[in-house]
Amino acid sequence: MKMTAKNKIIKKAVVYGVSVLLTLFLIVVSIKAGYDKATLGRVIKGLFSGEDFVVDTLVRVNLPRTLVALFSGAALAVAGVLFQSVTRNRLADPSIVGVSSSTYTAGLTISLLFPALIPFSPLFAGVFGMAVFLLIFRLSYSHGVKSNRILTIGAAVNAVFMMIIITIAVMQNMSASNVLLSLSGSLAVPKPEVVYSTIALSSVGLIAALFCAGKCNILALGDKTAQGLGVNVLRMKLILAAISVFLTAVAAVNVGITAFLGLLAPLIAKKLLGGSHYDVLPLSAFLGGICLLAADCLGRAMNTPVTLPVGIITTVIGGMVFIVLLARSYKNAD
Repeated sequence: MKMTAKNKIIKKAVVYGVSVLLTLFLIVVSIKAGYDKATLGRVIKGLFSGEDFVVDTLVRVNLPRTLVALFSGAALAVAGVLFQSVTRNRLADPSIVGVSSSTYTAGLTISLLFPALIPFSPLFAGVFGMAVFLLIFRLSYSHGVKSNRILTIGAAVNAVFMMIIITIAVMQNMSASNVLLSLSGSLAVPKPEVVYSTIALSSVGLIAALFCAGKCNILALGDKTAQGLGVNVLRMKLILAAISVFLTAVAAVNVGITAFLGLLAPLIAKKLLGGSHYDVLPLSAFLGGICLLAADCLGRAMNTPVTLPVGIITTVIGGMVFIVLLARSYKNAD
């Protein structure tokens, strides 16, 4: 039975309302993390009163990490939506097609060779990541972009850059634990300039993506239909790819390589509110931040010698979803 317009509005209000409440709840949990004596009630009361020394200390220590997780998660999720729009493949994700690893490689190189340029590393990483994606795009182009070619060539490029990252780490005498953290996504306590740059650059990319929602809807109809409606398909795909690479670079430079978040969040968003990008893009941003922040809270809550990297949790969950979707796509093809 089809939903009425009123029911659709109510459903959207409920979904967005729950997303906002869940985000606020996870922010409080993240601020509280690391200090078991502080209850959630005390943290909430302290946030409003501003008179609790313990809560104020927790905010100073944990809020930067919380904000980086939220904005990086939103950036990765929206980047995934845009990649899926460019390739018209719901399995496309920046971590699969080599964009995350290439942007992280550029950011790592900047931080090691030109430390003074670290605040600008997302920009350099974005430019390098876009160059890599253009190479993948060109190799995949044959009378139109073939999504399977992009995924296959991107996987090969991703493997190459992963080995480059390991090589750089070995040459710099980085410890094995640091290498693993960088490859699996880590939310170490960020410096103030990292927090500011993450919020500012992510916001720019997210706003740009929202303005492209209508074009994404047109591209979803197919290249020929989009051309018939007056859209320059190749130019539009390059614009969407540039925004996606930029968002991936912002997240990868600050968080590291966090796999499958750009696959998981858009999938949930489409299940909840359908395929319109006017809904998918903003809801994916919410869900991406929620997923990454929840993974970080879970990693810090587990009784392990070191905090479990967020990338491990997102990769395990997202990887299982990817396998299921891949199996279904092969089954439907048969």
